[in-house]
Amino acid sequence: MGRIFNGLHISKSDNSPVTELDVKVETIIKQRLATQFPHIGFHGEETEDTPSTSGALWIVDPIDGTSSFIHGLPYCTNMAGLVVDGVTVASIIYQFPTDELYTALRGEGAYRNGERITIKNTEPSNSLVFSSSFVYTKLSHIFTQHKIGIYAPLGASGYEYTRLAAGNIQAVTKLRCKSQIHDNVPGVLLAEEAGAVLIPFTEKQYTYESLSFIIGTPNIMNVVEKHFDEISSVISVSAN
Repeated sequence: MGRIFNGLHISKSDNSPVTELDVKVETIIKQRLATQFPHIGFHGEETEDTPSTSGALWIVDPIDGTSSFIHGLPYCTNMAGLVVDGVTVASIIYQFPTDELYTALRGEGAYRNGERITIKNTEPSNSLVFSSSFVYTKLSHIFTQHKIGIYAPLGASGYEYTRLAAGNIQAVTKLRCKSQIHDNVPGVLLAEEAGAVLIPFTEKQYTYESLSFIIGTPNIMNVVEKHFDEISSVISVSAN
């Protein structure tokens, strides 16, 4: 693929990188959606929110994995999700380095370039998990004792969710990480529609605003449920 981006980039207030293309892409998407769907609100990463007048909200990440994008790595996507009355009903993730388009509508399955995809529910010992940095440093022993491969985070949530939905990996963790709702909303629906199961940790029930959870195959979720109390305890102590 080579180096994707050679333009100027700066750090935001949280020290995360941003390029002029992040802002440009989001601005174009925001303008076009506002023209076609003026009643739907907009929440992005780089521009101000537009309130909803209908209970519907677009959630957009113009370039997810900006660091990968800057360095010419293929772990980057464009993402958008549509939330209606608090429920994500549609998502789209475009993995532009490989020209793969992932889409999902609630109740209608997950697709890559128009072909249906599903998770691969392998045995734990043949499974791979992409973890948040918190899980990798604090809770990796839970996975390794079951011989589950655990990888440090890539910093590109959209890429991780597409790998889960397509069956390349078996779980994605988002536990006390720095992600925001635009990092997770499109990918969670895609993975769920591909057959993944989600377990929240800091709330009784997942909502589109949840940031601390694990999503993956039923076999991996069985392992997580066995260690649920330990995981929850570590997360709770670290939050205080």
